[in-house]
Amino acid sequence: MADDVRTGAGHGLLLVRRPPASVGRWLRKGLVASTMAPLAGWTGVTVAEHTARSARPFDVALEVLAARPAPRGARPVLGFFALHGKATFSLQPSGLRASQQWLVWQPGAGVVETPSLPRLGVPALVAASGGRAEPGAVAAVLRSVEGDPLDVLVAVLGLLGLPGRDLLVRGDCTGASDVEPGGRGVQLFDRLMADEAQHRAEWEAAWGAAPRRSGDEAP
Repeated sequence: MADDVRTGAGHGLLLVRRPPASVGRWLRKGLVASTMAPLAGWTGVTVAEHTARSARPFDVALEVLAARPAPRGARPVLGFFALHGKATFSLQPSGLRASQQWLVWQPGAGVVETPSLPRLGVPALVAASGGRAEPGAVAAVLRSVEGDPLDVLVAVLGLLGLPGRDLLVRGDCTGASDVEPGGRGVQLFDRLMADEAQHRAEWEAAWGAAPRRSGDEAP
């Protein structure tokens, strides 16, 4: 795939079951400059820049896009990301209390455990994509320990019968357009994160400085 690989912004794709106008409004409320395109019943989204508009440490565009919750009416949302040398698949399922689910593949290891994240299984991935794929074929790709994360993402995307390969690989495709995030949303997010960090630091300082009470001694 060397001839196709894009450099700079990285490789990621969200597939949202909403029209571009609706997805564009959602992206403008976010933190990442994005590229989106209508794709056969889905709207595909990728990052347009490597760095999000938010302050560090929340400034890695691919991470921010991958983790951003979608509105309930836009779900299911499928994600395909090459992050930290791994192929990362995500699903934001329908349902009021449904949590985002994750499946992570690593070269030399295959699928790896993610204890702190809800696990995405192959049947759920296939069902959310439309249910046309053969689960065994998808599982076989993920059982392999050979290959590059981007190759694995593209292979699974193809087996699922989903569009968006060009957006994932090149960051562009026919009909694509760029969407800039609104400055106000970025400012509000940065202020919220700064306030949380300050409150945490103050709490930790107060807790650390508090004198031990009788009976607090370690056994």
